[in-house]
Amino acid sequence: MIRKAALLTLLTALLASPAGMAGTAVAAPPGRVAAAAPADPLLVSEITPEVVRAAIAPITISGTVSGTPGSSVRVAVRYSRGRPFASRAEMAAYLSEQGYGTTNWSTRIQATPLDQSGKLPFRFTVTPGELGMPRPGVYPFEIEVTDAATGQRLGIERTFLTYAPKDEQIPKVKLAVALPIVDRPHRADDATFMDDDLSASLTSGRLASLLQTAQDTGDGVTWFVDPALLDDVRLLSSGTRSVRGTRKNADPAAGQWLNGLRSALTDKTVVATPYADPDVAALVHHGLDKQAAASIQRGAALASEVLGREIRGTTAWPAGGTVDRDAVDELAMSGVTSVLLSGDALPPRAAGQDATQNGQSFPPPAQTTPDGAARLDTVADNPLTALLADPTLSEVLGGDVSAPGAAMLARQRFLAETAMIAFEQQTPQTGQFGQPGQTGQTGQMGQMGQMGQGATARTAVRTVIAAPESHLWTPDPAFVSGLLQAVSSAPWLRMTSLESVKPGRAGVPRGDLTYTDRDRQAELTRSYLATVRKLERKADAVATVTEEHTDVFHTAILRLTSASWRGDGKRALSFAGQVQKAIDERIDDVSVLDTPRAVAGSNGQVPVSVANNLDKNIQIKIRVTSASKSRLAIDAPGGVYVTPTTRILTGRSQLVNVPVIVRNEGGDASISVQLLTDDDEKYGGAVRVVVRATGYTGIALVIVGAAVVIMLAAVVMRILRRRSRKAFPFDGPNDADGPPADRPGAVPAERTQSP
Repeated sequence: MIRKAALLTLLTALLASPAGMAGTAVAAPPGRVAAAAPADPLLVSEITPEVVRAAIAPITISGTVSGTPGSSVRVAVRYSRGRPFASRAEMAAYLSEQGYGTTNWSTRIQATPLDQSGKLPFRFTVTPGELGMPRPGVYPFEIEVTDAATGQRLGIERTFLTYAPKDEQIPKVKLAVALPIVDRPHRADDATFMDDDLSASLTSGRLASLLQTAQDTGDGVTWFVDPALLDDVRLLSSGTRSVRGTRKNADPAAGQWLNGLRSALTDKTVVATPYADPDVAALVHHGLDKQAAASIQRGAALASEVLGREIRGTTAWPAGGTVDRDAVDELAMSGVTSVLLSGDALPPRAAGQDATQNGQSFPPPAQTTPDGAARLDTVADNPLTALLADPTLSEVLGGDVSAPGAAMLARQRFLAETAMIAFEQQTPQTGQFGQPGQTGQTGQMGQMGQMGQGATARTAVRTVIAAPESHLWTPDPAFVSGLLQAVSSAPWLRMTSLESVKPGRAGVPRGDLTYTDRDRQAELTRSYLATVRKLERKADAVATVTEEHTDVFHTAILRLTSASWRGDGKRALSFAGQVQKAIDERIDDVSVLDTPRAVAGSNGQVPVSVANNLDKNIQIKIRVTSASKSRLAIDAPGGVYVTPTTRILTGRSQLVNVPVIVRNEGGDASISVQLLTDDDEKYGGAVRVVVRATGYTGIALVIVGAAVVIMLAAVVMRILRRRSRKAFPFDGPNDADGPPADRPGAVPAERTQSP
């Protein structure tokens, strides 16, 4: 008994979760490893058909009960006879056990012992008539397992049965499904992969599942593709690559994945996300608007190039499905015409707030599902179309269905939610919606008898949108394809592309955009974006220093703005560090020679040399200031010498003579040399050059003058000696009378003395 009581306590805690479904995982606290959950005592593996179309059609339920071998259990069903749900709010309350309960029950499996392995497979059928389903609608349906001896509940599964008889006219609902093919960046600068995770994901991980999903789905889905991912995969497949300095060969699997994606997306609606799926709201809030606009422009062009057909990028899908007015205005000014948001981001106008359209005021709508498109005014000339994804449908579509039976239950709920949207009928006479909680002939479902009498013909077709809440979702291809197949066969649903969704007559008045403090806290941090802004300025300098401006690090900076870095700051900073290293290395290829210089005198010129080791010609300015003004001043207005824009050929150096004035007899001084782009932006850091300055005074001039006089006197003396040699006695007219030059003891003329 103690063990059963403990099991009951555990099941009660599980069933109290918002999803209300068995098998829901509970996250462990940070830093703590989650313990393995005990086996669920009830597994429902089959409920067919998923949509009941006839009153006598058998509904098959099968599954397995697990527990202590030999213990006896009962399996029963719980339902509400003649009481379909009146609203989606009731459906949510039912799943969470918040005020809605079933009224009837029926035991289908009498007391039966579990086998030696502690299992009891079961299978039984019921009919709509047995469950009291007299008219179309969504009905509650529960499978419950109890202890045969004590009657205590051991497990329960809450789900829905949708009854849509073939002879009834069901209102139509348009469904648009958006699915993302997005991944975090894997390159820092263009030449450096930071890890090998991309290869693993393409072959057997999340990206492999995304490709399989794209191949298995039809053409009714709108695919959002990140061009940065396509570019990473293309580079991975095209040749050798550097992974943190290690050279690796091309990955053939990457080419296969890319070709498979091109084929899978042929003739399907594809939208390019902005390059690297940036955190647009964070960029706008921290002064990086230019990067937000650049990512939009780059995205569509690159996606078209890689996929080999025109891909538009006029629909934006912000991270988290939320955005504020500043970000919306930036998107509109950048050419975006529609934005995909969560329905919670632009909620219907709150109760008590009258709305005005076309000059007429009318009360707010009741709590029914609003149309999935709305007009969103911006600072641009034309308003945006807000495409609003239904939060519940999106949660089901992108949820984790890895637990046994979870995929089937998720399909049941998705169909039931969309059916409930169809059954939310407007009363033609009053224009009012049915109120939640009403049942019978006076409630919302009481209007069902009017469906065949033209009531729905006068009601605008509603459009709903489903999109995973996270761009980095991990799909189960079998679940997604199975869900879309079920959707395509549902009589009330009609698939449509996202680009066809426009605000229409079924729209309801909306409030303003909702952007909470929690949304702001989820953005990329201020300190991280300050680092990105600093790198962006340095990258701009690198781009503009060459004669032909080349954005060498443009895409690297855009990758640093990816929304995938939310909550992953450590990895983001490592990518930023590599980008900074690559930028600094390129900046260092244009250098100032810092060899010590010397200048003599009270004024003169100091030579400054700049070397260009880039592979392109550059145009640059040189700004020189004195770092030791008491000893050495720059002979220029304001003490700042700036050259005109100077062209330096690749592989060459340029020498510039800087005029200076030596003060206080000079000494060791230094000048600061800063390179500037043509736009006067700093290129690299300032370089300090040591200058040995010696100020020569009047004494120095006297010394130099005396030296000149001595030199002149020496020259005069030599001239006089030569003249005196011509007058020597042996130098007569007859050369033979003089002493022979080669006679022993002869004295040279230079050494003789006059009498």
